Amino acid sequence: MSLRLSLGAGLAGLALFAFAAIGHAGDGAQAAAIKACTGANAHQPATLVTAIDDGRGGSLVWLTDNDANLWFCSADAEGKIYAYVIMSKDLLDGAGAFLVPEESFIDTEYGMPLPDPNPLDIAELACKAYFPGKDPTTVIGRGLDGLTEHFVPGYFVFMQSGGHTYLCDATGDAQVWAFTEIGEPLSFTDPVG
Repeated sequence: MSLRLSLGAGLAGLALFAFAAIGHAGDGAQAAAIKACTGANAHQPATLVTAIDDGRGGSLVWLTDNDANLWFCSADAEGKIYAYVIMSKDLLDGAGAFLVPEESFIDTEYGMPLPDPNPLDIAELACKAYFPGKDPTTVIGRGLDGLTEHFVPGYFVFMQSGGHTYLCDATGDAQVWAFTEIGEPLSFTDPVG
């Protein structure tokens, strides 16, 4: 089973890479998101791994805490946090490859399997397979999650269903590492963790 990272070596190595990422704090909007996400963690010091523009006016921020846990945070330019999830395991427990419909990767003209299915398409289908609702989902945004340097390449997927918005992080081999509903900003009376 491939993991997003070799947990022991990967998280230990993140500390080294994080110092390089801190220098890449991005523009003011991204800096506000990074500050909010790192400040919300109860296991300080929280260290930035990377942050990317989410294509929707906010940022996706990955950080490690003092216990070497990896966290996934979604925040806007005002520092409002919409998602804060620990990434510790494949939420599909390795079953993603069986849940992604094979017909999704068939050439419709010739009826043959596609030689190189797009890993972003696989990640999207894994996110849809993990979705707990029965209503159809519509993808409203997706892209590389920014963790490519340190992990198996991953992808973020924003979906809507039944009037709700969801954020998922998955890999091109159908592992889902984070899935959460995005709604009103989260309120942190106590730090997360």
